[in-house]
Amino acid sequence: MIKVDQHSAKTTKMDIGSKLKFFRIQRNLKQEDLARGIISVSYLSKIENNLTSPSEEVLQLLCERLGVSLIEQQDDTILSELIAWYKLMMTSNGDEIRHSYEELGRKIQTANTKTYMYFVLFELRYHLYLQDLEQAKLLIHKLQQFNDIFDLQMHYYFEKFYAIFSYRLNNYADALKHLKVAEKLLQRNTNFDSSEEADLFYLFGLTYSQTTKVPLSITYTTKALHIFQAIYDLKRSAECQVLLGICYRRIGEYDRSEESYLLAQKLSESLNNKYLQALIFHNLGKLYSIQRLHPQAIEEFEKSYYLKEDRGLDSKLNSIYCLLMEYDNMEDSTQCRKWLEIGKSLLTSPDELVEYHYYFTIFDYVLADNMDELDVYFQEVVLPFFQQQDLKEPIIKYAERLAIYFESCYKYKKASYYYSLCYQELKKQTFLY
Repeated sequence: MIKVDQHSAKTTKMDIGSKLKFFRIQRNLKQEDLARGIISVSYLSKIENNLTSPSEEVLQLLCERLGVSLIEQQDDTILSELIAWYKLMMTSNGDEIRHSYEELGRKIQTANTKTYMYFVLFELRYHLYLQDLEQAKLLIHKLQQFNDIFDLQMHYYFEKFYAIFSYRLNNYADALKHLKVAEKLLQRNTNFDSSEEADLFYLFGLTYSQTTKVPLSITYTTKALHIFQAIYDLKRSAECQVLLGICYRRIGEYDRSEESYLLAQKLSESLNNKYLQALIFHNLGKLYSIQRLHPQAIEEFEKSYYLKEDRGLDSKLNSIYCLLMEYDNMEDSTQCRKWLEIGKSLLTSPDELVEYHYYFTIFDYVLADNMDELDVYFQEVVLPFFQQQDLKEPIIKYAERLAIYFESCYKYKKASYYYSLCYQELKKQTFLY
């Protein structure tokens, strides 16, 4: 028999009705499902909104149907384990994160309401870590239903995690909206340590970088860097240096960009972190490429590629695509064909990473010097996809290439169309409108 006593409501800030609502939603039950045969739906609604208190007998029956006890005991140990699990997700230790999730999932069944709510919040962060956006969306919807019973810290975590969700969907304006709410909540709470503040600043830096608000990105990333350096978090310091390198590259400060990347490289070598090393080599490749230092860019992209043995397919294909573009810029068709075949061999399904199927097909046409057929393929297949996915850079790149080709053939109407397309996309990318 599940025990319920009258002291339940005094042991937590959450009222009995709020707790019942939380567990009902957590069990995916409607009010009708919980109330059936015990009380009316309207009476349950009043209880859940803390407008009335149920009798002990009614509370007992509701708890039995939910399979919970509302006796609130201190779960300091489990709560500490939850916080430790959350911090692991900020350090990307994959196996340990998954193991902790399984362990905590078993322990949490006997936890109190507050601890259980933290588990659901951090479960949202876990699915974001796994990039399981569908499951994350379901959890966000569930959490929104008991947003009114969050304490300050819960509210902070929810806003922060919602921002990460929006960022993953490339909805950067929405991400910034939630980050700004989280920042205000963070300022009102003294219980967070400095690493939490630094992580939030880093998220601001990432998001402002994606919206090309480079000065703001540099400001927030520098704040995060100073905190991570003060607490000797070398990995996060390296990540900040990489982001600063990207920002400096975008505003043409190439020397400062290279300096940031090389500082990050030293840190990643001391940590023996292959993921970071691959990321740094890739970004050094992009830095040298934009300066038309193609041999140096190729060297960095190749180093990045060969460090990606355990990485996802999209990461490897990204390196291959960058190598293709560099060899194409050097007019080295032999190396282009070599890397094109490597890339195509990694794509085993036509539905897999469609973007790269299109890139590689474009290079097939280019290497065959078949620009007229590329024109048709680009118009009918590639351009609609790129526009739908908001991929401005490849539209600009290939529109310009086709424009130059048609101009050289004296097909000025076609050339004019592609130059116009290129200009329109450039306006969007550089906010000239």
